Amino acid sequence: MSDRAPAPRRALVTGASGAVGAAICRRLAADGCHVLCHAHTRSADAARLVSELTTLGTTAELCVFDLADRHAVAAALAPFLAEAPIQILVHNAGVCDDAVLAGMTAAQWRRPLDVSL
Repeated sequence: MSDRAPAPRRALVTGASGAVGAAICRRLAADGCHVLCHAHTRSADAARLVSELTTLGTTAELCVFDLADRHAVAAALAPFLAEAPIQILVHNAGVCDDAVLAGMTAAQWRRPLDVSL
């Protein structure tokens, strides 16, 4: 039997740069998880969250990538997955590009779906 404590569960929270994502990260960290805080366009906000969490004595890391780009997702997560599995996923990220349906471009239609799904 080992005297070492088990490694903390690892949680990936997408959209950690927003208020809801940050609250989820704080809760998971308080529950003893190592939190991977994801951001795409607001990485500075997520970096501040990581700093806050580590200052409080919990563990967290920043990961920045575009959820709609599967190659970027794979490349960004590969180093994290090489270390250990991610046991918890909270898919909190979301985007909205509202427009009148008749005036929407294909990109305006696809982007929210790509990020959300």
